[in-house]
Amino acid sequence: MVRLQMIITFICTGNTCRSPLAEGLFKKINPEYEVYSAGLCAVFGQEVSENSVIAALDYGVDISSHVSRPLSKELLAATDLFVCLSHSHAMQLIPLVGRYRVYVLGNGISDPYGGNLEVYKKCAKEIYDGLVKLNEDLKTMPLIRFMEEKDIDGVAEVEKECFANPWSEQSLKEELENGNARFFVCETKGEIAGYIGTISVFGECSVTNVAVKEKFRNKGIARALLERAILNSTLADDEFITLEVRKSNIPAISLYEKYGFVKMGERKNFYRSPTEDAFIYNKYLKGENK
Repeated sequence: MVRLQMIITFICTGNTCRSPLAEGLFKKINPEYEVYSAGLCAVFGQEVSENSVIAALDYGVDISSHVSRPLSKELLAATDLFVCLSHSHAMQLIPLVGRYRVYVLGNGISDPYGGNLEVYKKCAKEIYDGLVKLNEDLKTMPLIRFMEEKDIDGVAEVEKECFANPWSEQSLKEELENGNARFFVCETKGEIAGYIGTISVFGECSVTNVAVKEKFRNKGIARALLERAILNSTLADDEFITLEVRKSNIPAISLYEKYGFVKMGERKNFYRSPTEDAFIYNKYLKGENK
């Protein structure tokens, strides 16, 4: 699946005050990203606060057409980075999407709800200052996101470092264009640190590869990539996830078992260079593992 832009979603409570302001202002600060906002307790279709509209106009931004919406299954799956307007929002999201996909704006933005226009203008200034810092942090912070065409060379480097028989750039390009494929990368300071590839057909999600460059290992990147793949497979309504792993790859086996994968069998001489058997692991997403 080809993605052209990274998706950022701003999160607050009702999606009528803070997050619409953040969405509108950030679209002006950096138009390179696809930007949305949503509320953890939002009711769909409410108008944006009038004071938020006025405060945004001070920055040359018109958010008057915004209507509130709750955080949907589709946004959960598509969003690469959730920017939360408070620490409490982040605490609710991290168990679901993982810490690599959550960022708190500023030191948390005070809720202006019920305040006068000056309160809203102060809030808008807090948000703007936080967005300027976010724009800088995006250049260096580790990000788990959908793979894009620009990442092919970087992912190929990961393949060459990690595997004796790496996928070629052409193979990666073909998979990226496959409508059944969902590939995710971890980008750190402009470098692809690792990636995970999955292909989903008729409710069965197969993990093609998980790889992290040696210098980025033991930082939780493989775990974060696996979490992203599991969540997206769950939201896509897949029945189960399946993968193979070398019998000698104890760290990977431990990671998979920690996330509920169960050994289902073996494939003899599955791997080459060196030749080795593979364990087959499945994680059932609907009901207990069988």
